[in-house]
Amino acid sequence: MANSNRTEIYIEGSKEAIDNFVERFEKCHDGAYPNQEENPHIVDEFGADAESFIDKVGSKWVQIWDEGIYHSSDNKCEIYLDSAWYPPSDMILEIYRQMAEIDDEIKVSGKYWDEGYQPIGVFEVYYGQIISEENHDLDEYEWDEKVEEEGDSEYDRNFWEEEVDPSFEILQERLDKVMREI
Repeated sequence: MANSNRTEIYIEGSKEAIDNFVERFEKCHDGAYPNQEENPHIVDEFGADAESFIDKVGSKWVQIWDEGIYHSSDNKCEIYLDSAWYPPSDMILEIYRQMAEIDDEIKVSGKYWDEGYQPIGVFEVYYGQIISEENHDLDEYEWDEKVEEEGDSEYDRNFWEEEVDPSFEILQERLDKVMREI
């Protein structure tokens, strides 16, 4: 089985664009494909125009993760997906394309991590292209050994807080620099 990859996608734009997206996303499901339900499948609604499933999504499979969507304000929402190996890149680009038809100032960005944290990354869509920064060097087993050598218990410390979050911050700083230079 392929590694699971979690992706958080952040969408910022006009109220009209966000409302449109949220309304459509909330009607979607992620069950069997091809779709056999009345509600639209997430891939049919937000997948790229392609023949094969993998070309529609950019990964072997995709599922809505956790609650799926968080509508944080009139101009922002977040969606949460699980996919195989990497983020569903073709789906992300299609979401951007669809939203840009409503609001040409739309911003689609996010972060992702493989279940083994190799890779983790941040991204932003820039005029239909994904610009990203990745880290392939996090190793939870090495961290466990370091914690043990320091005489602590891995249960008293948190890998995500000590290693993953700081790595995301560094990657985001790098990406922000790249985006300023474009």
